[in-house]
Amino acid sequence: MTCVKSLTMDEYSEWNARLLARERVSRRSLLRAVMAGAGGYAYAQFQLAGAAFAAGGGTAGPAGVVVSGRHLSFLPGADGALRPAMAVTAQLVSKTGSLPKNLRAYVEVGSTPGQFGTRIEADIRHLAGQYAIPGGPIGSQFYLKAKIDGLAPGAVHHYRIRLSDGTVSGEAHFSTAPARDAAVAAPFTFTAFADVGTNTAPTDPAFAWGKNPAPVTAAKGTWPPGVFDDNSYLPDDPVAGVNGTDKRPALTQTLLLATQQPVFTLLAGDICYANPSGSGLPADDTTALTRIAPKGKNLFNPYVWDVFLNQIEPLAAFSPFMFATGNHDMEPLYGNTRFLGDSPAHGYAGLVERLDFPSNGPHTCPSVYKFVYGNVGVISLDANELSGELQTNTGYSGGAQVSWLRRTLKQWRGERPDVDFVVAFLHHCAYATSDNHASDGGVREALDPLFSQFQVDLVVQGHNHLLERTDPIRNGKRTRSAPDGSTISPAVDGVTYLCVGSGGRPRYPFRRAPGPAAPPPPGVTASGPQSLPAGQRYRGYRPPGGANTTENNTANIVNSYRWSAEKQVVKAAGHPSGIRIPETVDWSQVRYDNYAFAAIDVVPAARGARTSMTVRCLADALPGSKQPFTEIDRITLVRTAGAGKVSPG
Repeated sequence: MTCVKSLTMDEYSEWNARLLARERVSRRSLLRAVMAGAGGYAYAQFQLAGAAFAAGGGTAGPAGVVVSGRHLSFLPGADGALRPAMAVTAQLVSKTGSLPKNLRAYVEVGSTPGQFGTRIEADIRHLAGQYAIPGGPIGSQFYLKAKIDGLAPGAVHHYRIRLSDGTVSGEAHFSTAPARDAAVAAPFTFTAFADVGTNTAPTDPAFAWGKNPAPVTAAKGTWPPGVFDDNSYLPDDPVAGVNGTDKRPALTQTLLLATQQPVFTLLAGDICYANPSGSGLPADDTTALTRIAPKGKNLFNPYVWDVFLNQIEPLAAFSPFMFATGNHDMEPLYGNTRFLGDSPAHGYAGLVERLDFPSNGPHTCPSVYKFVYGNVGVISLDANELSGELQTNTGYSGGAQVSWLRRTLKQWRGERPDVDFVVAFLHHCAYATSDNHASDGGVREALDPLFSQFQVDLVVQGHNHLLERTDPIRNGKRTRSAPDGSTISPAVDGVTYLCVGSGGRPRYPFRRAPGPAAPPPPGVTASGPQSLPAGQRYRGYRPPGGANTTENNTANIVNSYRWSAEKQVVKAAGHPSGIRIPETVDWSQVRYDNYAFAAIDVVPAARGARTSMTVRCLADALPGSKQPFTEIDRITLVRTAGAGKVSPG
């Protein structure tokens, strides 16, 4: 293989963006073009990993193994303080689905480009399912995992991965968090999105074809569009549809995140959609070509992860990705969910191997953890464990998650004057108004009282495939109007909830017009704008026909709903669920029904001075803008630095 020069994060992202800008060129053909220029591989199942490896400056050894999908994660201590360390995970991809005996992997680290004075041996994990997927591929994947410790805080560190056969990845770099005792941290930005998926269909490797449908085998392992990828956009989708402005929003948004130079990225669940069914039931692909799983089963393809990890690598190899879990992240192939009899990882065992969840949360909850960067405390929660809507994993911790959350918030709002802002991220929405999922009453009832009591500043949510921001809320009630451009004092005004399920998966509509299929609460009669279907509401939006003529553009929706666990039903698909309770809401301030992400700018300050956190919502290829991204909403949350202490109640 011809070696390609090492790329910086910006150069790597620009390479992707340049290729993506070509008209009517698929991601797969782009990769083939790259491989042709880089030497490439002759095996179809090796193309994706080989192309990314070559583009990143990798050199292959004789074992026929490439390093793919590198991604970073923070390593916080028990109290959430970030150690001067970094977790590195990557996939090892071979032509055969196995690795040579005695192959070893290392991460080499240095403070100067091209000079690596430290070598850390990595663990190599083999991930295989507990059973063969009926009608689907045989799973066999390998991941290397290493923890790099003892680094200088607030510094740039260069690294590469080396295998014992001489295979060497391209060089990448990352920055450690500033030291906890630093006087005042420099301003920084982090980004957030959810419900991402991929815009490239997976190609199962030849060794895994055993149970695949004949059309997939005939296509050399490549699945049709829309089965295990995001490419089921409706034709009239103004962004991803036939005449849309960006037909690959999941892929593009990773590149757009990089433009913000984030110190980390939050992904609030529904990561790659290897399980497109999303209800935590056993894997079965016998009906996958219909896009509908057999009753009591879920579709699943582990090789979607190969695509996704390559998709995020241009950013995730340079800046940590921190993940929460959503309903599409339950993968019982590697261990049962609670509904199926449970297992130690509650259906997340595959994610534990592929990703790097910090381990400072309750030991029963793999994806629950905390960390502090600068003056911002961040908490990842597992909404599946609290959900009233999808109850496959509800209650698996026996209350441990909520008890841990209370202790964490009490500590941060009582004993940690260095934590000014608290951000929680989770999947199911406590507050949202989409037609498909709206609000999850189980999540709201468990979290809203704690978030209100301990003055959580921002809650990042997913699940609903759109962008929606609330007015500030305390104990279930809106406290004030906060339109675009507002300055909010969370200590006085309450919690802001932001849904960023607009990460690339086909969009959901907002609530339909009130009627039998979308009833308002008993005794509530829709009139005026509230008699119309819920419409969009964001900076620069001009509704068809004028405001409140064809859609409701106010913050008030009379026919929204929340999911309640007061009664459990088993859905026709075979999973347990709650019931819908109609509700009227007055807190839906910003609504955008397409693809977008959030960039959060933090300006720390000396104790007693004003510190701020500005939340910017950025739309991907906003129709009519002719721009790669456009700001459609901005709010600024303000506090007095060092004055976050609240009464424990």
